[in-house]
Amino acid sequence: MMAALPPDAAPEAGERPAPVPLDERVLVAGTTLRFVLLVLLLAAAGTSMVPAAVRHFLASSAKADKEAACWLAAGIDPGASLNTSYVQYTRNASALRDCTARYSQDFTGVSLGVGALALAAAVAVYWLLPVWRTRRSKVVPLDAMDVHGRLRPLLDELTAVAGLTRPPRFVVDPGARTAGAVAFGRRRRPTVCLDVGLVVTSDPRRDRFRAVVLHELAHLRNGDIGITYATVALWRVFLVLVLLPWAAVFLDILFFAGTADVRSRFAPFNTHSLVLGGLLVGAVHLTRAGILRHREIHADLTAARWGASREIWEAPVARRSDAWPGPLPRWAELWHTHPSWALRRTSLTDPKALFALEALPLFLTGLAADILVWHLGSLPYGVLAAKAVLVAALVVGVAGVALWRAVLYAVRTGRPVPSGGLVGLWLGSGIVVGELTGPRAAGNLWLPRHPEALLILVAALVLVMTWTAQNAEWRIRALRARALRPALLVGLAVPSLALASVLYWWYVQGEVLTDGWPFTTAGLLGSYGLPGLPPAHIGPLLEAVAVVGVLPGTDASAGSLWWAGVLLWAVPLLTTAGRPPVRRPEWPAGAPPEPDALLGTHPPGPGRHLAAGLAGGLVCWAGLAMALARLHTPDPSAVRMTGPFQLTHLMWPVFVICAAMALTAAVVAAVTDGAWLLAGLTAAGVTALLGAGAAYLLMRTDGCLGPLNTMTDTCRWWPNVVAWPLVRTQLAYALALGTLAAGLSAFAGHGVRALRRRAGRSGRNPAARPTAERPLSRVWRHGARLAAVAVVVAGAGVTVLTVQTSGPAARPPELMLRQSTEAPSASTARDQGQAWAAVGGLDHINALVAAERAYTSAYEAGANSASDAEFDAAMRELRTSCEELTRATKRAGAYFTVPDPAGQQLWSQLLGRNRELASACRKLATRPGAATARAAGTAHQYAVDSAAAMTYWLAETGAIRPRTP
Repeated sequence: MMAALPPDAAPEAGERPAPVPLDERVLVAGTTLRFVLLVLLLAAAGTSMVPAAVRHFLASSAKADKEAACWLAAGIDPGASLNTSYVQYTRNASALRDCTARYSQDFTGVSLGVGALALAAAVAVYWLLPVWRTRRSKVVPLDAMDVHGRLRPLLDELTAVAGLTRPPRFVVDPGARTAGAVAFGRRRRPTVCLDVGLVVTSDPRRDRFRAVVLHELAHLRNGDIGITYATVALWRVFLVLVLLPWAAVFLDILFFAGTADVRSRFAPFNTHSLVLGGLLVGAVHLTRAGILRHREIHADLTAARWGASREIWEAPVARRSDAWPGPLPRWAELWHTHPSWALRRTSLTDPKALFALEALPLFLTGLAADILVWHLGSLPYGVLAAKAVLVAALVVGVAGVALWRAVLYAVRTGRPVPSGGLVGLWLGSGIVVGELTGPRAAGNLWLPRHPEALLILVAALVLVMTWTAQNAEWRIRALRARALRPALLVGLAVPSLALASVLYWWYVQGEVLTDGWPFTTAGLLGSYGLPGLPPAHIGPLLEAVAVVGVLPGTDASAGSLWWAGVLLWAVPLLTTAGRPPVRRPEWPAGAPPEPDALLGTHPPGPGRHLAAGLAGGLVCWAGLAMALARLHTPDPSAVRMTGPFQLTHLMWPVFVICAAMALTAAVVAAVTDGAWLLAGLTAAGVTALLGAGAAYLLMRTDGCLGPLNTMTDTCRWWPNVVAWPLVRTQLAYALALGTLAAGLSAFAGHGVRALRRRAGRSGRNPAARPTAERPLSRVWRHGARLAAVAVVVAGAGVTVLTVQTSGPAARPPELMLRQSTEAPSASTARDQGQAWAAVGGLDHINALVAAERAYTSAYEAGANSASDAEFDAAMRELRTSCEELTRATKRAGAYFTVPDPAGQQLWSQLLGRNRELASACRKLATRPGAATARAAGTAHQYAVDSAAAMTYWLAETGAIRPRTP
């Protein structure tokens, strides 16, 4: 951490800096959490990249080709959609596991050894960096330069001012003629290296000396040295031992390894992987540089607080980047680890840079989180919830702390408070870029087929970050300064869990939307195991159920985190119900007083929440009664308990409750000034509670009134509906979806209010309006915001509402995923057939043919037997051949289905004929006679013909070489 103060700064003693608008220490800085994100990203990338590189260098190419052939044999087309590949995988999951296990090569031990070596190298680099830096500079102890002992008392005094319990080791670099210093070393043994130019001018320029040393001691006090050098060591080792070999492997795979056809077939996936590696390098470097720039400003403010003169930072000659403002110098500044001198000077009086919301760090946070998710993709299914919580906590933690600081600064300085929506958009843009450039969403395609589905994640981020901003403003205006950190912890935990619930749904089910909508109405019924077709009067509801079937709330288990979205309105409701009287917060001395107009602005009190929620609950009750009456419109005995009717009866309360919550949130947000999202969600939450209670009561008493009471003697037309699992499912659907719907509706209501205000202003007397027009940049900024929100809402709506419905044709329900797969190319079809034959198909055919020959041999031995003893021996041989036929047929039946439909038809025929032969063989061995012999002979001829037809088809399609005569 080099101070690098200007060499010609004014030497005269300066004054203590003027009070700044806000103490930068009032909230956590957030840089440590960003360091944690980088460390986790590098660790996860290492655990993903090392096995890939080790496998490429050590794996047998023959076995690797066979293992890859297993996937082709399963019918998986590298160029097809992910949904199609999933259909093929589910058809042949067991056979694929057996096949890949047969040819897999385990290099776990080697990978763990390489990982341990990399970790040991990182520890060694961290340990030896101070030694290397000391020897490179040829530093000497301070006492060797300070022969008169004048500096030691001053340094001891400055160390005491810094409050360091462990004094650092001071050394001097005799080759550095500048007047700077640098702190380095390990946390327990830090070192401050003083330039010889600083030492020789310590007497005439005492203020400069004090400022430089205090700046470096501030780095030690703030704990910058240990984590910075640990990150440096980890990053250097990662580059040399992990990233470079991994990049070499993928370059080899992309341009050199294998045949040209194979390289071109997998070019999209391998290119995406390389691009993602490049993005990782850029994200890590830019994020680390931004963190270090903030650490420098923190050290400047700390040194100034300890008495360093502000005049020391006043350079007489501006740096080039300061003298030539423009986009190129600003872009170059992003790659530097030290901020510009202009920014450092400005921050001494107004540290707004430490409270500003910058687009690039937010974008890089979203990008880094998406890269982290990709490298954590090998984690088992059981820890998906933990992965979702980890990623959400990092994203919301980094962005939320920055947002809280920005809101705090705006409130204390009387500036406009950031909305949080742009924060969510920048985070979401980073995630979208990571998904589009990496292989996660596109797979082996250049782009996902439906990238607009990613806007669902953007919408979720906009929602939770807007909630975070409004909650931060609400709490900051009401709390004392020392109570902000606990409020910050709660204010970040709630949106983190809410985002984690969306991410968990996305990892489990939602990301299939990037490949297209996978559901149909008939397919949905099949996925629920509910046979039958929907009655005409509830057909549209089933189409809506098909949409809901892929949205959050489908998993009602506690581990799915569906309940986390409830916290978005439950926490504000509980907080407002028990909030203390509004008082003026106590803030650090020296900060300017807060204007009275900015104090005490809260969301509507609990009374208004309850009133609005009660009104929404009444609407919900009416809707529930109308929906129930609609379901029972036909003769109840005609519909009874068919599968579609069960499903609609389960889902109708969900839609009504969600609609009531959305309506309530929109109305409340449209009439609320401050914290409109919190107010809308809270009122919608009250509506949800009342609606859930009403749904429960209506279902309990369903069948007790009207003609329905003739259907049951227990006054419960569907008694099982009140069982807890079903009630829990309804609650999960209603509350998870209702919260999202309420959030989006609150945005709509707020937009309507904003438009009405603007229309009201435009209708006033022109003379009363200011004559100055709005700056063009502000117009463009508002236009960009509205366009971004419109794109997010439109994309999410198109993704959700584009559902393929099936007509009322009388056909059995299909599987949930469409079975109509895309036809592969001719070369892919040939490769799939060759792979099917190579990894076991031809072996199974040969085993069946061998079993048939054994049967023929036993049959002929029995027919040609000359004595009873020979006949008995032939029958024993026949029974053995029957058992072998059964085993061979069973093993072949567990093998892959043939990727080509024509080949699969022949394969199914072959298996069926051999089962018939095995059955006829057993009958012949049990009851030998002319009739059983004729039946067995016919079955044998059919089996032989089927095997010949299957072999001929494989040869004709190029899967195997034709036999030479």
